[in-house]
Amino acid sequence: MTTGAAEAPLRVALVSTLRTSVPPVRTGSVELLVGLMAEELHRRGHEVTVFATGDSRVPGRLLSVLPAGYHDDATVWDWRLAEFMQMGLAFEHASEFDVIHSHSYIYALPFSRLVGTPVVHTLHISPTPDFVRFCRQHPDDSYVLISRAQQRTFEDVPVAGVVHNGIDIDAFAFGATPAGYLAFIGDIRPDKRPLDAIRVAREAGVPIHLAGPESQYFADAVKPLVDGRSVVWRGELDHAAKVELLSGAVATIFFPAFGESCPLVVLESMACGTPVLSIDAGPVPELVAQDIGGVWVEEMPQMAAALERAAALDRRAVRAYAVERFSVARMVDEYVAIYRRALA
Repeated sequence: MTTGAAEAPLRVALVSTLRTSVPPVRTGSVELLVGLMAEELHRRGHEVTVFATGDSRVPGRLLSVLPAGYHDDATVWDWRLAEFMQMGLAFEHASEFDVIHSHSYIYALPFSRLVGTPVVHTLHISPTPDFVRFCRQHPDDSYVLISRAQQRTFEDVPVAGVVHNGIDIDAFAFGATPAGYLAFIGDIRPDKRPLDAIRVAREAGVPIHLAGPESQYFADAVKPLVDGRSVVWRGELDHAAKVELLSGAVATIFFPAFGESCPLVVLESMACGTPVLSIDAGPVPELVAQDIGGVWVEEMPQMAAALERAAALDRRAVRAYAVERFSVARMVDEYVAIYRRALA
């Protein structure tokens, strides 16, 4: 780059997954983050091209190989092929960008040496052994982790930075007075531990409201426990309903599943002023400041007793912590710095 161009607007390609639209109508963390980044980069005057589903709503230019996401289109059965086709489209346009920022696993890796445009990869899941193997073969690419917890499985690979996810804080209303229930939001599957969340709520003597997309596991294991009083099912929520659920909760119960590196529901709960009740595992200790953003304990049997401690936290301080740590502006600041280092 020439001297004095450090603050020049950048031409940025953001490559989302093709699971659902950007931003998603309901669930979709990667797609939500890409949408937030596109809005903030565009607001700052950067030229943004988003590679996402054709029904996405983004500023700037939108390019896609699918009219809708494979989550909603049963005719797309080979989702990995769809992701690679989308990545190929992005690299066809590589000469038009200063940087290509891929949020689609590490599917950009095979293309990165075919072009002169720097490539930034954000790893939204914990790196698999195959991720590590092939990233080692491409040490000149820029790899971004979304929590320090990921570094435990990403050894011997140069990392461009650790950038925690950001959220639109203003989109989450502060809940000053909780309504006396616990919240659980997430995919309803065994590793997310909704049954353990129900056990904690029952031991604490507090109702729990669960939300997420229905699944066979929900039908078999969770639905029989739903009684509309102590266990309430909210279904898959849009944004407004999610905010209403989180802001009214005494606390949000969260169990980190394998591969979750910076879960948005944790940040969103704190943005509503609702403390997080969790265990000391995965990225939780680095995201939830103990006795500020919530409470985490060593093991699940300690959670019910810790609820009173979490409920006593200052909800305004919980929100202030989220504002300070997890804004979109902070996230984009850190990514732009990585873009400029990659260009240099």
